[in-house]
Amino acid sequence: MRISLTLQQQAHELETEVDQPLLALFKMAGLPVREACRNGNCGVCRCRLVSGEVDYRSRKVYGLREEEISEGFILTCIAHAVTDLELDTFLPQLSRIR
Repeated sequence: MRISLTLQQQAHELETEVDQPLLALFKMAGLPVREACRNGNCGVCRCRLVSGEVDYRSRKVYGLREEEISEGFILTCIAHAVTDLELDTFLPQLSRIR
């Protein structure tokens, strides 16, 4: 699968066959992504799904409001790519939160 991700206005391309949550893939690629809870509760890792499809594997998306979901936001800590993806992270601060 191909994943296109924009971080702070810089494009990144990832190719993967690994079935892991998106956040784990981004970290393996050395990308500076935000994280905190890693279980879908806080919403810190959210980004906008521009195109493609993700699956949460029956996990609950507690970290997003209905409005955010309807605007296309996903939680990368629990989302798995189903198809090629285009994602946009336009959050101004991408430092790691612990």
